[in-house]
Amino acid sequence: MRHRSAKTEKIYRTKRRNLVKSLLSERPICQRCSADRSHDVHEKKTRARGGSITDPENLVTLCRSCHIWVTEHPTEAHAQGWLLWSWE
Repeated sequence: MRHRSAKTEKIYRTKRRNLVKSLLSERPICQRCSADRSHDVHEKKTRARGGSITDPENLVTLCRSCHIWVTEHPTEAHAQGWLLWSWE
């Protein structure tokens, strides 16, 4: 994983943590499988691809198994809408 800059780290500490808590509370069930409890907040468009870590529209809540699947199967995850490329 890429190292966060000091600016990104400040945003992460101040905005992202509260947003993650809120999203996990609002969306307690995995948005992909609907069978397990959400534990992770996944960015559909990653920071490396120009995505925002604080935009709720860019974030989905996933169980750990689904989050691992999305990161290990990017082509299939993209086809299903769980991962966006930089031009989307």
